[in-house]
Amino acid sequence: MSRYVIVGAGAVGASFAAALSDRADVVVVARGTNLDHLRDNPLTFRTSAGTRSVRLDTVAIDELQLRSGDVLLLAVKTQHVGDVAETLAWKPVHSPAGEVVGSAAETLPVVTLQNGLDAERAVARWFAHIIGATVLIAARYTEVGEVRVGGRPSLGGVHLGEPYRSTDIGADAARGFAADLRAVNIDVSETADITKIKATKILHSVKNGLEVLAGDESDRVRIGAALEAEARRVLTAAGIQYGATRDLVINAEQTSFDPDIDVVAGQQSTWQSFARGAGSHEVDHLNGEIALLARLHGVDAPLNTRLQALLGTASERGGGTDLAGIDFLVELAAASPAR
Repeated sequence: MSRYVIVGAGAVGASFAAALSDRADVVVVARGTNLDHLRDNPLTFRTSAGTRSVRLDTVAIDELQLRSGDVLLLAVKTQHVGDVAETLAWKPVHSPAGEVVGSAAETLPVVTLQNGLDAERAVARWFAHIIGATVLIAARYTEVGEVRVGGRPSLGGVHLGEPYRSTDIGADAARGFAADLRAVNIDVSETADITKIKATKILHSVKNGLEVLAGDESDRVRIGAALEAEARRVLTAAGIQYGATRDLVINAEQTSFDPDIDVVAGQQSTWQSFARGAGSHEVDHLNGEIALLARLHGVDAPLNTRLQALLGTASERGGGTDLAGIDFLVELAAASPAR
């Protein structure tokens, strides 16, 4: 049975760690206050089914000892993926007898759990066996040591696939990971085109940053539609295929939110980072991905570029919510006809 090495103890990483610990060995790689708390205290895991305390083996990344059969789950934000992959790549992997059988980059599968389109490319600089994942889990982590997941009847869903050339190690790990996720009540769709699924998800994710801006909900809806339309035009110009929102649905009966445990709409990962006062450069790999592709392919993306700039500046000031700026986006959208 695989051991899951989960790098990152935020909302997604903590949720996967708590769920998978019922099925397999799990070790969590954390830092800062998360590391300090989880070394000495259990994780509080609140779901619609109830609340439980989960003890997790937690280490700093420089303390991590890798072994044959490990599956690496990268649950850090996209902007940190390259640094984490470089740190892990040449760590030795030990057999049960204690012999070194190779490096992590050569021998271990790695699963990228990030939004956006950049994580897999970043990891491929080092790792040979890559599994891309699109995560559909409404998880909230705003208090150290407590994660809440509002999904019903399952915890959530995951799309899985190998983005590049398939390998035996990657394919075997993807099948095993899918089976373990299903066993802990997480829906799985195994796909031959995970990049298309990730491109479809980014059409939703470019709207995440609007949640931290003050203003009328009608303005957020209107600007969100314009951001998505602009992202579609840019992806098309870049030759990147994407699907319809319905392609992301794995379980038609799934409900993502549960107000009884304070997991509600409008508080996704960007909002959570800003609400903690941390800000988030994740936006640079969501709206910033559209800005990048637009520049590379000679098209305009004024709305995504401006939202990235608004949130990047706010992030440098420490984040927060109910930020100014939506009026400017409304004016920009009105002055930017569809191209």
